[in-house]
Amino acid sequence: MAKLFAYGVGNFGWSLSINIISALLLYLYLPPGNSGMQNLVPQITVFGVINIIAFIMAGGRLFDAVVDPVIANYSDRSTHPKGRRIPLMMKAVIPMTVFSILLFFPPFRSCNGWNLVWLAVIEAGYYFFFSLYVIPNNALLAELGHYPNGKMQISTVQAIGFIVGVVFSTIAPAIGDSFQEVFHIVDRFTAMQYAIVLVNVIGGLCMLVPVLAIDEKRYTKPGAANDPLLPSLKIAFANRNFVAFAISDAAFFFSVAIVTTGLLYYLRVMLNQPEAYGTPLMACMVATTLVMYFFVGRLEKRFGKKKLMVGAFLGLSLVFAGVYNLGRYPVSPIIQAIVLMVSCGVFNSILIILPNLVVAEIAAEDAMVTGQNKEGLYFGMRALFQKLGQTMGIMLFAVLTMYGKDPGDDYGLRLSGVVGFVLCLIAAFSFSQYREPEKAD
Repeated sequence: MAKLFAYGVGNFGWSLSINIISALLLYLYLPPGNSGMQNLVPQITVFGVINIIAFIMAGGRLFDAVVDPVIANYSDRSTHPKGRRIPLMMKAVIPMTVFSILLFFPPFRSCNGWNLVWLAVIEAGYYFFFSLYVIPNNALLAELGHYPNGKMQISTVQAIGFIVGVVFSTIAPAIGDSFQEVFHIVDRFTAMQYAIVLVNVIGGLCMLVPVLAIDEKRYTKPGAANDPLLPSLKIAFANRNFVAFAISDAAFFFSVAIVTTGLLYYLRVMLNQPEAYGTPLMACMVATTLVMYFFVGRLEKRFGKKKLMVGAFLGLSLVFAGVYNLGRYPVSPIIQAIVLMVSCGVFNSILIILPNLVVAEIAAEDAMVTGQNKEGLYFGMRALFQKLGQTMGIMLFAVLTMYGKDPGDDYGLRLSGVVGFVLCLIAAFSFSQYREPEKAD
């Protein structure tokens, strides 16, 4: 249990880091008109459609997606005496934390094109070290879970760490409020920067916990792969089960990225509530998700992963459809926000735990056929599709803001819910093509 806890703490750490970027980066560089902050980048468009900051943020995620399989293959083939995964994670912690902080410290505090250059360079460094930590970390799930119900336990712990990281990533605005009040900081952006530094340092310390607490050589079975990257990728893309899963996963994260990026906009613009409310609202979602975790294992045994995940995709599509009329329902704005977040929590509990089990099953089937342990590759390929979806989500949301992101002019924000609805339907259809093994660990 101590090792499971350590693994979960590490997942909390990297979740905290990536989700504070998802929640706040675009918001701070391109804030809404009633936020008390000014734009830090010009609203230039690329090809006449894509906002330049969205283009740069998408470029960072695409770089990350391309790096993932390379790191995964390197990790799979590693012969390091301390293991294939933990040594790489150790190298990533400090630089990942530093780059995460630097993203929120642009060289100019006014609207300036050089801030875009800064963002592009720092993003590339951050995402490289993010992959260096997360891809080996995810591969450990399959390698550590070689005991009865092990993968389900580890995936659940990982999911808890991730979802708690999501809610704590939204605490920065509240911390910023406290800093302004306690230290009499007049400038809102400066207070937010201090809060972001504190949150990222906490995340970095948490990422160190599994690195120091888990002896990889003791708790994993020996395994290695010797296939080069391109032949391994060819095998993965030829796996129909993996392709069906990967497309659904990409569509799901596409939709989630849109809504996650838009959360503070929904709260501030469509519901006319302060950003600090984001933390208790995320807490509602997390509490719901954690309660549902106790039922996911039982539901999976009864219905199987396929039926459960397809149902969750369909349910989440209806939740996203409700975003279109957010702020217009005949109940208080807070009630609307709570219903939205609790509904997301119900379906997220399924879609956070089960996908990692699906990837572990696919990797195990591949190992039986090829005789090589390529857990890193499959989790790396999953990350590639996942990040392609997230990239498109961030890019599309920024494009939608061009059609309205301010009070009284919010049509672009409302359209984001419609897009999320369609994407979840695509995810449900794609995963319906998945062939679930009759018996899985």
